[in-house]
Amino acid sequence: MKKTCLMILLMSCCAAMGVAKNLDTGYEPEGLDELAKQKGVFKTTLVRPDADFSRYTKLHPRKVMLVVRDPGPQTTENETGSLIGSRNRGGVMPEYEELVELKEVINETIVTELSCNSDLELVHDSDPETLVLRAAVTDVVFDKTSKIRTADGEPAPVLSQGTIVFDLIDGETGVIQARVGERRKCRPPKGDDSIDVNLGSWSSAAGWAEVAVSDLCQELKRVRGQAG
Repeated sequence: MKKTCLMILLMSCCAAMGVAKNLDTGYEPEGLDELAKQKGVFKTTLVRPDADFSRYTKLHPRKVMLVVRDPGPQTTENETGSLIGSRNRGGVMPEYEELVELKEVINETIVTELSCNSDLELVHDSDPETLVLRAAVTDVVFDKTSKIRTADGEPAPVLSQGTIVFDLIDGETGVIQARVGERRKCRPPKGDDSIDVNLGSWSSAAGWAEVAVSDLCQELKRVRGQAG
């Protein structure tokens, strides 16, 4: 049942969704219904049966789409003994400016990780030898941590979990060649040493995106027949 729900989510992740805040409108790439499931690095890997990834030499990463889940009403779990602390179960909603900052952090992380680990040349436009990479981070959930504070001294929001999806689209025809992705939890920072002062509360989100892009690079090598 969970796998079926995940498949439905990945196939429609960029369509209209009932959310409280989102920074992007949805889209449906051409040829999405022609993809077939394969085994790959991600839990869900959908590939066009006639796709020839070996002919691509360049990769054009576009800006990530970010869609945020409405946290709904919050409930509180009261403290019980010394092992269970008070915790918000409903999640939190960052300010719009914080979401813009998160999106930029994820964008920069994707480009940096691709530069380090992809065999394809990163470019800013498209031609017949180019794969367009469209990343979407959807159904995002946030929590708060006492380890990081805002400028006002309040607990800062941190990424808790989200679904990350990568679309690989032919740069000439606009037809999607593959969609890979899955829902992943984000490990919160464990201490001051794990927090990048330049990223602040989004340090763990950057690490979350970095791992996902590293897996994407493995998947690209696999489909191009270059996995070592």
